[in-house]
Amino acid sequence: MVEAPAIGTRVRIEVVGTTGSTTHEGVILPGAAFTEQDGFYTNLEGVIQKAYKASYPPGESKEDWKIINDLSNYISSKKLYNSKDILEKNMINYLNLNNSKKKTFNKIENHFFKEKIFVKDIDYYYSNSIARASKTMSKCRDEKFKFKQTGTEG
Repeated sequence: MVEAPAIGTRVRIEVVGTTGSTTHEGVILPGAAFTEQDGFYTNLEGVIQKAYKASYPPGESKEDWKIINDLSNYISSKKLYNSKDILEKNMINYLNLNNSKKKTFNKIENHFFKEKIFVKDIDYYYSNSIARASKTMSKCRDEKFKFKQTGTEG
């Protein structure tokens, strides 16, 4: 059995690609990168989208919901959810209940202008520390550079 950390112990959730020091933390939780777990995200239009993992977490890394569930089980001897499906159903039910309570919506008027948009050329596959540390993103980047330039790629 694992000994409970002392009161005042710092807890750190480790994410692939972080470079901080772990010498002061008593507990390190091995979180998976966003590319290594399914999840829901809100897009720019406020619409919830489901994203699927591109690969599995390496080593002892776990999906966020499993870490929180295991922590709850350790602290209170009770898991929050028995499966990810139950967690997702509860989340969707919660969102549906809150949306049904809203009766009025404020319509946002958008005024678009015809203009040329300039986009700075950046390496999206390496745009943050998590992506740079991901094997999957590295493979995608390598394939992009191997790709024969046809003038049709984005």
